[in-house]
Parts: sequence; C-alpha cells; structure tokens
Amino acid sequence: MLTLYHYWSSVCSQKARMCLAEKGLEWQSRHVDIFKFENYEPWYTKLNPKAVVPTLDHDGRVLIESNIILEYLEDGFPQVKLRPDDLHARAQMRLWLYNSEELAHWNVNTCSHNLRHAKRMDQRYSRAEQMAAAERCPNPMIARRLKRRLEVGVSADEEEDAYAKLDYMLDQMELKLADGLWLAGASFSLADIAMAPMLNRIEVLARPEMISTARRPKVADWWQRIQARPGYRQAFSFQNPDTSDPVKR
Repeated sequence: MLTLYHYWSSVCSQKARMCLAEKGLEWQSRHVDIFKFENYEPWYTKLNPKAVVPTLDHDGRVLIESNIILEYLEDGFPQVKLRPDDLHARAQMRLWLYNSEELAHWNVNTCSHNLRHAKRMDQRYSRAEQMAAAERCPNPMIARRLKRRLEVGVSADEEEDAYAKLDYMLDQMELKLADGLWLAGASFSLADIAMAPMLNRIEVLARPEMISTARRPKVADWWQRIQARPGYRQAFSFQNPDTSDPVKR
C-alpha cells in the first residue's frame, strides 16, 4: 500500500501526485494542512523530521523529499517508464530534478509569499500565533525563515532577485526544449514531472508573461502539452478539503 502525506497546493506534493498518476498507481491520501501547522505535529515529524510535505509510506517504509520519492516510484514500479535508457538523457533528467529545487522551488516560494502565503496566514492567525507556530517547527531552516518573514516580510529586492533567478531558469528551459519535445530528450520523464508544478505556480504569480508564447514559445508549448496529459489533470484536480478551491488557484 502506498500512502502519500501531502498538501493540496504544495508544489512538491504535486510532483508526487503527478508521478503516481502517470504510473497509474493506487494510493491512499493523507492530507496534511500546512496552513494549520499539522506538519509540525509530533505524529508527522516522526515520519518526516524536516516537517515538510510530501512523505511517502510504502508498506511501512517511509521516504521523504519529492525528487527521491519520484525516483523511488520509478525504481519500484517500472511498468510505465519515466526515466530514459540513454545515460546522457538520464543525466539531463536528473539535472532538471535538481533544477526544480535549486532554481525553482525556493524562488517560487519567495515570489508566492506576499501575493499568496502571507495573506492567507494573516486571515487565519494573529502574528503572535504565527510566531508561536514557527517556534514549534523542529526544522531550523524553515523556522528561521518563517520568523524572519514575520518580522520583516519579503522585500521588493528579495522578490526581484527571485524573479531574476526564475527568468534564468526559464531561459535554460527554452534552450533545452530547442533540442526536443521534453526536458530530457525525446520522451516524457521525471524531469517534466518535477518542473510541471513550478510552471503551474509561475502562471498564477505576478508575472505569468514569463511563460507566454510571445516570451518563450518553446516553454509555452511544453506547458500546453503538459496540461493536456491525463496524469497532470488527475494530479492537479485534487482540491483543498476545506474549500472548493482548485489546486491551481
């Protein structure tokens, strides 16, 4: 039995759900509401000491980190192949898995803060309640970032810096897609799954023109083909159990 602990709009959770969908695997959903700080609760941090989502439990064997989960699912359920046979293409796939974290994840997080995350938290909790929750977070990397953002926010310079890094990443995507339809060559792979949630988030941030046909035609074409896949539609149709909000918004 595969059990996925995830949050509906978490980009890393979306990676895992899309991989499960592309492989046609059955799984049990355990929704962890990170905006209720459920990921800081002892029952969850026992599974995931980093206090982040997603976490995969496969018959009692627990894995964390979305890119590791993707490769685990590929190794364990290879009937639908999502990793190239060619060694160079496989290395390119792993480069984009890495890029999804180094270049995409933390920068979309920064650009999401003022527009999305801070507003949502301020509607639910006082600043004192948010600070108390940050104090409970066992992961100092996340706790210190949360505290700093509560104290001084995300500045215009920080946001601009993050958008510049996303621009650079998207330029690399545009160049790579000139070589073929997909990020690791001729076939759809884990590379495309890892990057799909990042484009999904960029599209609803302040600068969606970054992935427009006028700006980056090959990225825009890739994004349209990603959204047409049944695996994408299945993975991204998961809704917040507390509202009717679709994943994308």
